[in-house]
Amino acid sequence: MSKSNARPSLAERLAAVAGPQVQPAAIIAREAAPEPSTVVQAPRVKPKPVAVVAPPPVADAAPKARDGKTMIAGYFSPQMAKAVKLLAVERDTTVQALIGEGLDAILHKYGKHPMGER
Repeated sequence: MSKSNARPSLAERLAAVAGPQVQPAAIIAREAAPEPSTVVQAPRVKPKPVAVVAPPPVADAAPKARDGKTMIAGYFSPQMAKAVKLLAVERDTTVQALIGEGLDAILHKYGKHPMGER
């Protein structure tokens, strides 16, 4: 405030020259808003109907041939795996059948009754 007999303060003089104060948020909002002439609305398009497909029925986790059976596995060299696979192809059988035959031979060798599973 200025005294009646003193000159106005520098702050009062600058405020009078600058004019009314504008809040920065108002400037940002005004600059962010698009001008009415530049607003373009996309044409409305009807969505195409989408066919609803039912999910396929869930199959049993294990095939019926495995019901009541337990896996016996081992780790062997790649050469052994290849040899067993080739033998299965040559004999027109499966690797599982060859493994079953081998296990039956081991059981017989040690006096156990072979299971005959292939």
